[in-house]
Amino acid sequence: MKGTVFAVALNHQSQVTHWHDAFEQAPYKTPPKTPVWFIKPRNTLIHSGDNILHPEGEKVLSGATLALIIGKDASKVSKADAHQYIAGYALANEVSLPEDSFYRPAIKAKCCDSFCPIGEIVKTSLTSPVDIITLINGKEVDRWSTKDLVRDADDLVAALSEFATLKAGDVILMGTPHQRVTIQPGDDVAIQATGFPTLTNHVVAAGGK
Repeated sequence: MKGTVFAVALNHQSQVTHWHDAFEQAPYKTPPKTPVWFIKPRNTLIHSGDNILHPEGEKVLSGATLALIIGKDASKVSKADAHQYIAGYALANEVSLPEDSFYRPAIKAKCCDSFCPIGEIVKTSLTSPVDIITLINGKEVDRWSTKDLVRDADDLVAALSEFATLKAGDVILMGTPHQRVTIQPGDDVAIQATGFPTLTNHVVAAGGK
């Protein structure tokens, strides 16, 4: 991937449900009305077959998701036209340390080296829901459907391009459920979905030989 990787928090209904009571408390007293964005910088990007680095003493969570890839420059695109700017989709893993706030996503939690594996792009329109499956060491440990996303791909492109001009090669990670999978050094992590090449990564201790 050659562009910027944007990601959206609170885009799975289970996250909205989990954080609902907290959002009603001061100082905000209301859930976010617009998408909550953050960026996965270049140091986080790895490919299928590369190692995920597990920082010593940290709890690390796997967050299987879909990435949409922008195919041409997009600025202030309408939802109706957004599909014209999407080149395709890829499986991705929004690896993270545990989060305690979605108003101010922690840089450390989101931006550790290797915390954004992205697989091969597939040219598909994504017209029907997709099941995203996570396997650890060959055993299925998580499954969720894109039908549970709060905002779909067209919504996300329209919302982000409203204030940021998207370039060909930019990526949007479409969100993860609240419940994530804990990964440890030595684990083999595989993310699968029908019609997509499997995204596979091995977890190793950061700084290990």
